[in-house]
Amino acid sequence: MKKTTARHVIPDGFNEVMGSAPFATLNGPFYEKILDEKVLIRAFRAEEKHLNGARLIHGGMLMAFADSALGRSINHHTGRRSVTIKMNSEFMSPGREGDWIEAHVEITRSTKTVVFARCNLTVGARTLFKAEAIFHYVHAR
Repeated sequence: MKKTTARHVIPDGFNEVMGSAPFATLNGPFYEKILDEKVLIRAFRAEEKHLNGARLIHGGMLMAFADSALGRSINHHTGRRSVTIKMNSEFMSPGREGDWIEAHVEITRSTKTVVFARCNLTVGARTLFKAEAIFHYVHAR
């Protein structure tokens, strides 16, 4: 593992994402590890700002992060931008402050206009959250 700041220790191979999306910037920082030209892993270290009143990671944070990871993985895999049409999700296990959460995305089908994908958010071998989604390809401006 390599240390990047006093607060954050990130695993080797992950680099901080410097994006321009205002919403993601508020929720980050996010990190990525590119495995090959089709697959990447997106991750974040859970901080106090990600917690709910029970001191567990807020469900909305997990949903937003999964949505972001799905969109970014689709772009990396296909080279095309997309927006969410539908996302079904399941909360499997609670996450806590300090957890290193990774998003593992699988593109299951792509057509001319839509793409289907699934995402698992994990802490080590433990699954926190699962999602299945449909995204619509959009034209860049």
